Amino acid sequence: MPFDPSPVALLPPYESGGNLVIRWTSTAPAGTWHQVYVDRRLARWTRDTRVEVPAPTSKVRIDVGAVLPSEKSDDLSGSLAGSPDDRAVLNWFGGTYLDPSGADDVAGFRVYGEPSPGAGIDYGTPIGDLVAYPSGVPTDGWGRGRWGRGGWGRSSASYAWSSRPLSSGTWAFAVRSYDAAGNEGPPLTTSVAIAAPPPPPPIEPSRRSRMWYDYDPDTGIATLRWLAVVE
Repeated sequence: MPFDPSPVALLPPYESGGNLVIRWTSTAPAGTWHQVYVDRRLARWTRDTRVEVPAPTSKVRIDVGAVLPSEKSDDLSGSLAGSPDDRAVLNWFGGTYLDPSGADDVAGFRVYGEPSPGAGIDYGTPIGDLVAYPSGVPTDGWGRGRWGRGGWGRSSASYAWSSRPLSSGTWAFAVRSYDAAGNEGPPLTTSVAIAAPPPPPPIEPSRRSRMWYDYDPDTGIATLRWLAVVE
């Protein structure tokens, strides 16, 4: 049996003691193992219907599903449903050929973005920083690698960066290479259209719930209530 979310109904999570408490109900037989994924990464596996994980600092995606006992600790993230298109993913090529001085000391790449769609790229504070060669040893340059984008003997490597969850709109980004001294090269810019799902209603703190109802026994009327979503 692969990861199966069908018997699970998530309850509103809440924070407690610096942790995020994740709860759910399940129609699976008692004793069934469940896995919990946070942002598509396996965080816990349990026979209970409640776990605690470190409280995230931003919005995260949570998946809970039933698995076989033999699979309880296996990474089944490939079975998860596709993520909503609320993140920008940038891909680019780079290498030592980007250093016009010929010193071949490209150290990494900084990613810059907008505080909101259409506000303009803020080059004062990078939102991402990727090391060009994590091992500290260049893998391209004269005589290294195949013929690449930098000319004969100067191959290139591919890089990728993913943003935090974004609101709907067209967001602009820039990537700039930098050398060992921190000097940056010219920016490579692009824009990404985001069509994010609407955020869920916020949790009412005293009730630890997104929705609740009031019942008037005199009239027999139940009134459903929830907090408004503010984007």
